[in-house]
Amino acid sequence: MNNNSQKSNIKIYIRAVIAVLLIIAWVLVAFSGLILWLAPEGRQSGRIPLLFDLTKSEWKDIHLWLAIATLIITLIHVIVDWKTLRAVIKYMVSAHRENTDIPCD
Repeated sequence: MNNNSQKSNIKIYIRAVIAVLLIIAWVLVAFSGLILWLAPEGRQSGRIPLLFDLTKSEWKDIHLWLAIATLIITLIHVIVDWKTLRAVIKYMVSAHRENTDIPCD
């Protein structure tokens, strides 16, 4: 295996790991958000044990930290795939310009 294909395989592996982490993180954020949405309201609701014997207050903390972790993973994803993202946006803008009757320049 040559050096270029090794680097390519490493990049593919990193992108795959980031994609899996993003999926897991977003599912966990959605799940904790659903738990909070279904949780009872009221003054004492933060002390009532919910799923996994955690209170609403504890679920709020979990949801916050999951959201922060998801944001960080999303930023890493954008940084790693920046060149691809720019190319896709450039393609979409040029395709839109070609399909419109009004000149953009």
